[in-house]
Amino acid sequence: MVGEEENSNSYTLDPPGKIAVIGAGPLGIEAALYGRYLGYDVTIYEAHEAGFNLTSCSTEDLPLLPDRTLSNLAVQALLTQQELASLTFPVSINQWVCDHLKPLTETDLLAGRVFTGCNVKRIDLVPVEPDQNVSHSEVIPADFRITYTNTNNEICDEIFEATILAVGKELNIELQLPPNTPYLFRIGAVPSDDWENSLVAGYREITRIFADLGGRPDLDLYRPKRH
Repeated sequence: MVGEEENSNSYTLDPPGKIAVIGAGPLGIEAALYGRYLGYDVTIYEAHEAGFNLTSCSTEDLPLLPDRTLSNLAVQALLTQQELASLTFPVSINQWVCDHLKPLTETDLLAGRVFTGCNVKRIDLVPVEPDQNVSHSEVIPADFRITYTNTNNEICDEIFEATILAVGKELNIELQLPPNTPYLFRIGAVPSDDWENSLVAGYREITRIFADLGGRPDLDLYRPKRH
């Protein structure tokens, strides 16, 4: 089983490699956006609806500053989609979910890629047939088979080259995987009462994942651009 911190490895994955993100909370959506900005073929699976884990406290005030609820990538995606000059930040968790997280799943980058009501039950490995042009001495990591039930309670599966688990502390998924499986990552697994620091830590995890996949240690889409 993958550890609570993201699994860093020496393998790379060029766009448009297929990546599954499990969980459509704030970090799952951010990870999918990050991947889409880089040109990856990303799919999100969510057992309920986007931001579901936040709905139990949806009437509460935000436990962090409003402008810290979204990354610069998310803000840009919303502004581009809504053709606005500026964004109104939320003052409650409900606004965060309804006005920002859910609309993010409908932006051009993620539209048609977020499957809600799809409960991932199992993840196992599928050996990859080596290409004739690839040296037999080169190790090719296996792909991931994501098995889930859809909104009609039908059992479905899909094959991906990398998987990002963004399900929080609880991991109610059967993983038939060896330790330190290449291309398997987990974000946001360490709970904290400090929401802002948790998000920032999650952004760092996302940055490291895609820096590893791209083979570019300095890759950081969250870094402020110079003007």
